[in-house]
Amino acid sequence: MDNLNYYRSICPSELTQLPVVKLYKELISGKRKALPSGTWEKDENVIIIVRYALEVHLGLKKEQIPKINRGVIKEQKLWGALNRFKSIRKLIQFVYPDRYNEFDFNRVPINYWNNIQNIRNRLEWHLRREGIRIVEIPRKVNYDLLVEWGFSNPLKRHGHSPYRFMNALYPGRFKETDFKKIPQGYATNREFLKEQFMDMLRMEKIQFEDVPKKVTQQMLIKHRFSAALKHHRNSPLEFIQYLFPNQFSLDDFHTKPNGYWKDIKNVRQAIIDLIEREGVAEQDVPRFMTKQRLMEEGLTGLLHEYHGSPIEIIEAVFPGKYDVTEFQRVPNQHWHSPQNRVQALRTFCAKRGIDRKELPRLNRAYFRKHFPRFISMVDRHYDSKFYRWIMESFPEYTFQPEEFNLLVGIDGQLCDSKEELEIHNFLIRAVADGKVEREGCRFVNQEYDEVYIPDWVIEQNGRKWIVEYFGLYGSTHYKWYTEKVDRKMQFYHSLADYTLIVIMPDDFREKGFQRIVSLLISNGIQINVHCSLER
Repeated sequence: MDNLNYYRSICPSELTQLPVVKLYKELISGKRKALPSGTWEKDENVIIIVRYALEVHLGLKKEQIPKINRGVIKEQKLWGALNRFKSIRKLIQFVYPDRYNEFDFNRVPINYWNNIQNIRNRLEWHLRREGIRIVEIPRKVNYDLLVEWGFSNPLKRHGHSPYRFMNALYPGRFKETDFKKIPQGYATNREFLKEQFMDMLRMEKIQFEDVPKKVTQQMLIKHRFSAALKHHRNSPLEFIQYLFPNQFSLDDFHTKPNGYWKDIKNVRQAIIDLIEREGVAEQDVPRFMTKQRLMEEGLTGLLHEYHGSPIEIIEAVFPGKYDVTEFQRVPNQHWHSPQNRVQALRTFCAKRGIDRKELPRLNRAYFRKHFPRFISMVDRHYDSKFYRWIMESFPEYTFQPEEFNLLVGIDGQLCDSKEELEIHNFLIRAVADGKVEREGCRFVNQEYDEVYIPDWVIEQNGRKWIVEYFGLYGSTHYKWYTEKVDRKMQFYHSLADYTLIVIMPDDFREKGFQRIVSLLISNGIQINVHCSLER
């Protein structure tokens, strides 16, 4: 530990002189494809490289460090460190122990707000910093200050009421009358409500003529109009029209009356008006109609009615006219459905006249040129194997392995390359009294929303092994490949029922089957003693 604390405490200029930093500089400059195997397994390397990347290379200030995101991790090639610690928060807390609180980070841990002690600790930390005693809370701590301190989530759970929030933290410590008083029956007292409403406008710096566009339900709840809103179906529009009858027309409001967007006539009119007003060509409608654009036009209520999906809105207005792939983005988890993936490819092929004979040509190179958006979907859900997507999408056709440049092993199973074929045939001959299955399992890495299909799964004597050959590891042609391999290895190591065996390019190309035998035996697999080691 003393050794680790030394690397945590040395000045940034000394970090630059350390050998592992020189290797890391070569990595980020492109001179090196990857760091040496095992680099991230050493604690001191994690501390040195992360400190150098954040403090020296990026020049981040102390308060900026816990705010980094996955974009920074990717840019600085720190995936290996993140994969080891699972989250940015845990990684930073390892490199800088006792420096940051949980709430210094952009994201708090899962279920953080479910723990009342977490909330109490965070509140009291702010109170100490501001010099506020607990007894002074009702007088000095209001809704706006709590939001500023980052308590929006727990406030929402307590109906946006500071009193109910504080009572949950300190049961019986305060009385409701200690906080701002509200007169009995205020929710139906129009004159009182108008007075409070005008106070709100002054506080929010809103001109009266801008009320329909700028006063939202969230703002009204924030200023303690919740009870009054309930008398008007929680509709800001109806509430405002009650306070100021005949002052505003329906068209003045972004937010429409409850049920307004359930009428397809209103939906159709709003969308067609927008298209005509902006002069959008018919073929450009899917690319134009984004979630952001609809929100800018004040059509948030319409989006909410259609689950936040511009695609559903356009389908309702122009049924069957546009395909989902014509839009800039598909709905969340759209590709999780096999039916959606199948329909996307069938529609893509139908619109372009791609027949049975041409289907095997639809590989990574084809889609990179003609429709790159499909590539990430295939990487995630078919482990980058385009032929699997094609076979799944066109079950009415029978495909031969050679159509996809696939090779057939001695047991009839398919392989992607000559090297995989050699390894596969060797495993079939070498594994004694066991089962060797190629690409027969699917695993889902929920953290990265990726599907992994192991090259081989071996079962023998009640145990299971995953065997992966990472033939492109370190390749400059497929930079994403090495990063995904690192995520795969981290995930496979976390599976309790499987033992991972990794075959790297140098293992096979330079050392042949002898190295594979060594890997199999060292991991507990029994080998046929008479199996040939010649390639």
